[in-house]
Amino acid sequence: MGSGSRHIFRWFESAPLRVKLILTIGLLFIGLMSVLSFVVIQQGKSILNERLAETCTMVMQHVSTAIKDDLLLYYRTDMDANSSSLQLGHIRESILSVYNENIAGLAYVGVIDRSGIIIAHTNTERLYRKLTSADSSWMLALESTMVRERGANIEYLHPMYTRRESAGDRRIFLGITVLGFDKDIIMRPIQQVTRAILSATALVIIISIVIIFIIARRMTAQIELLGGGLRQVTGGNLHIQIPVLATDELGRLTMEFNAMIVQLREKLQMQKFVSKLTLQMIRSTANGDLRSATAGQKRVITVLFSDIRSFSAMTERLGAEETIKLINIYLDLQARIVEENNGIVDKFMGDQVMAIFLGERQADTAIHAAVEIQRSIRELNLRRSRQGEVTLQVGCGLHIGEAILGHMGSQDRLDYTVIGEVVNLGSRLCGLAKPGQIIVPGEMVGQLDGEYPTIHLDSVQVKGRTQPVEMYEVDYDRSMIV
Repeated sequence: MGSGSRHIFRWFESAPLRVKLILTIGLLFIGLMSVLSFVVIQQGKSILNERLAETCTMVMQHVSTAIKDDLLLYYRTDMDANSSSLQLGHIRESILSVYNENIAGLAYVGVIDRSGIIIAHTNTERLYRKLTSADSSWMLALESTMVRERGANIEYLHPMYTRRESAGDRRIFLGITVLGFDKDIIMRPIQQVTRAILSATALVIIISIVIIFIIARRMTAQIELLGGGLRQVTGGNLHIQIPVLATDELGRLTMEFNAMIVQLREKLQMQKFVSKLTLQMIRSTANGDLRSATAGQKRVITVLFSDIRSFSAMTERLGAEETIKLINIYLDLQARIVEENNGIVDKFMGDQVMAIFLGERQADTAIHAAVEIQRSIRELNLRRSRQGEVTLQVGCGLHIGEAILGHMGSQDRLDYTVIGEVVNLGSRLCGLAKPGQIIVPGEMVGQLDGEYPTIHLDSVQVKGRTQPVEMYEVDYDRSMIV
């Protein structure tokens, strides 16, 4: 394969599908029409030649019959000159009568005697011309009608024979009848038919290419829309709806694509109601079935509870829509801070947030998240107070310890969460925290890096523990210890 062929092949491979369809189908159709036109033209030529041969045969048989007796008398040695001239006159009158019948394309008629002399011809200038010795020899050996092209003419040469019983029923050569046809006139019908066929073929090809272009454009338009839709989905746009241009396979594929986008939107919306811990568990399971995963596992976690203070009393003064809007502002702020600090929001419980921190330095990370929550809410409340809007405050409680992680619930409703004493104590400490306060148990203080000073609070008796729990407040407003 040459470099030119490789270049064309690479271009064709990278060409748009619409161009490939038009070129492929167009070239196939052009080739088919060309072959069909060639066959029709050749068939027409064959039929015309057969008809011409039939006409010539009939004419030559008629001429031969009319002049055979005169030729026999012409060759008699006992005939005088006047009788010979009379026979020649009859022969010439016979060929003139044929010539005057205005047969299409007939240019001349002639008779050649057996000595190779033209004894009769419609063109008087050719009378009495003698053929060359080479022509005379092969004409004497001619057994049947022969066709040959001679300049601008097509000649039909028909040998004339008679049988003489006195010579033992031997065939005697009398001469040759010659019919000359003008090639241009004879081929004119073929040329006209050829032009008509080629014109019709060109017209059909042009119309076909236009139709192919329209069909290819319609087909590829749907494909291009699908491709554009896929790019939109890859970019995160799940609100696209591709128009269906047809009811064929591509149309049904487009409808399936639109249905898939709707399902993806629904799935994305549903994911907002599922904790990230549950989503991570589903993704880490090979078949997406939580039941096939481990039923539970013990891990050291840090839990953070954040609860809005005096919210119930405040909701009595607000409508339902305003209440939901207000609480979502504060819950969204806290959730974003937790995720920015590599935590996981396990669930929202009314106006309370439960978050989990895993991995190394989880206690410090959780404290940083709690401090950032309190500081961010303080800044938010300052802005809202200046605008005369309602403000809220939260209290935070944290704890670190061993807990059980697993999927829990019914057959139809499961949730992947954590249970254990560490969760219960973290929730209890959150309930004891005042607005803007962060409380941790004494056993957690020892695991912190000392970035924030702590204030010892009164101990509290917690259900399930025999000894009171020491409580400490994280003083995030004092200067940090370096």
